[in-house]
Amino acid sequence: MRLMFSIVTSSCSSVCSCSSHIWSTHQSTVSTSIPLSKYPGPRLWAITHFPDAYHRATGRQAHLVADMHHKYGPVVRTAPNELSFCEEGAWLDIYGKPVSRSTQLPKDQQQILPPPSGVWNMSQQPSDEEHQRMRRFFAHGFSEKALRDQEPIMNKYFNLFIRRLHENCAKAVDINKWYDLLSFDVMSDLAFGESFGGLENSKLHPWTKSMQAMLRAIPVLGITQKYYPLDRILLLIAKPFLRESELKFYNFVERQVMKRLKLQTPRPDFLVYAQESLNTPESLTFQEICENAGLLMVGGAESTPSALAGVTYLLLCNPTCLAILTSCLRTTFQSVDEINSVTVNIDYLLAVLNEALRLYPPVPSIFSRVTPPEGCFIAGRYVPGNTSVSVSQRGINRSASNFVRPNEFAPQRWTGDAEFRDDQLKVVQPFSVGPRNCIGRNLAFFEMKLVLAKLLYSFDLELCEESRGWMDGQKILFFNVRPPLMIKLKPYVKA
Repeated sequence: MRLMFSIVTSSCSSVCSCSSHIWSTHQSTVSTSIPLSKYPGPRLWAITHFPDAYHRATGRQAHLVADMHHKYGPVVRTAPNELSFCEEGAWLDIYGKPVSRSTQLPKDQQQILPPPSGVWNMSQQPSDEEHQRMRRFFAHGFSEKALRDQEPIMNKYFNLFIRRLHENCAKAVDINKWYDLLSFDVMSDLAFGESFGGLENSKLHPWTKSMQAMLRAIPVLGITQKYYPLDRILLLIAKPFLRESELKFYNFVERQVMKRLKLQTPRPDFLVYAQESLNTPESLTFQEICENAGLLMVGGAESTPSALAGVTYLLLCNPTCLAILTSCLRTTFQSVDEINSVTVNIDYLLAVLNEALRLYPPVPSIFSRVTPPEGCFIAGRYVPGNTSVSVSQRGINRSASNFVRPNEFAPQRWTGDAEFRDDQLKVVQPFSVGPRNCIGRNLAFFEMKLVLAKLLYSFDLELCEESRGWMDGQKILFFNVRPPLMIKLKPYVKA
């Protein structure tokens, strides 16, 4: 979250002094455009950053870049000095650490500016060594063993989630809202040591609402840093609001972390290892713990409900797949209480989740890295130095070059069906790749498998008419901007 705040607030604090620098940077960017002239793309996008910036702000950029790949091919020029890739090899070449290079490609500093506090979280951290140092303290909380230890904590909320749906199933429910409540309760308990009480009170915590609003507002303002004097005008207008929101966010996180670290009873959560090493020479500082706790809270609490909403919608739009999975669950288990992290490892369930993540990745935004001054090869193509490069998730996941019937929901492509034998399944990387991939990948799958299995075992689901086309045209502002997903629930009674 602080990463997103920093994009704007750092610009606010230094806007008067850096506007001329931004303008000169923009000029130099345009001057580097000639080496990229061999790469196809819309002409206007090639000569100015404005189309890319405008569509980022309106939540359409990721959609349009995917459309460009469909039109122009596996590599598309999306700005004077930016390329988007749609090939499997690009994942490792851009976000990994190939044997051909000694270091990872650095993040695009046009997207990340130093935080006002001067303390980086592991997502922002430009140093690979510092990133790994921070990540080590939190990786323990996301290991397979940690997840097994955390299961009783999470089960409390999974069971309350099912109970609340039983209490509200007399009328149509917004399952998107209930996924949000569930995920924020789970993540707040694991990150801060106590729940936000969303499921208990059937409403979002006030901090949660303000955080979601900020997530959607910041891309609109953040892109202005490339444009003088628009940057000065909009950022100065936004400064009081953003500073106040940032202060509320950070003060809340600091209070929650402080309370968690004072707990003497050991608990299997994200902060246990950082707590054990606190005040030792090799430990994280209190500020670093706060920065990263807020990051983990936001990342996990936004991405998992998005993925669950996506898979629910896709299943409801594909009744045959829904029937197969529901039957599989109800013949495997005698009661919902039998569903746990050991018993839930069902091949078709995993196939359904993977297919949903292909069509509806929870974090579909485009994140750029920068090639070294001497240039480098990406997916077998030479790319000049100081070029911003990225992989378009939406483009690569829906490419006819990678998949048969690419826009159709077909879980059987993940189970060895002969029709899909040539599908390039490895291009689907919703949690990215390399040393900086999503630390919460295991947790996300853990939650999604258990929640979806318990939901489909407990209820027959039907999509309401007003939510048909729910996925169409959704804006992407870091995360998917999800409207209500209205469904009807009928409790399942075992014969």
